[in-house]
Amino acid sequence: MARQWDEQALAAAARHEHDARVRCRLLALRQLALGRTVAQTARPFMLGPSQLYHWIRRFDAQGLAGLKDRPRSGAPQRLARASEAAFVQRVLDGPGADTGLAAWRGEDLRGVLREAFGAEYSLSGVYALLHQLGLSNRVARPQHPRSDEAAQAAFKKSARH
Repeated sequence: MARQWDEQALAAAARHEHDARVRCRLLALRQLALGRTVAQTARPFMLGPSQLYHWIRRFDAQGLAGLKDRPRSGAPQRLARASEAAFVQRVLDGPGADTGLAAWRGEDLRGVLREAFGAEYSLSGVYALLHQLGLSNRVARPQHPRSDEAAQAAFKKSARH
């Protein structure tokens, strides 16, 4: 049975939607508006019919907002939100001269998180946290503090190619 939804409005909303999950739900509802059955629509979208009925009810009750993902419960964050800015600044400042490091490694940041912030992270968790905070674990190649740029340039000019 065809739904009382505007197929063109659903297609336009899907074109302008940035969230891929919501876009997929809109396109599934559009198929229903075109007259397809729930079973015919669920299969290509790799949904069970009950899941599609769930999205239909939410769309009918709340409109487009009903198709968006709701917050989910999960493990509490290990690094307190209040400490995030301090951690980011610590990472950007780099390791101190007394550490003997030229750049942070993931294992070093695990130690910083444990000792300074009381947060226990796995190595992959440290990299995920860096990504979440807008940082990267990639750094430029370190340069020795006593390197001589003029000597390096002269070497490059005189070296055989």
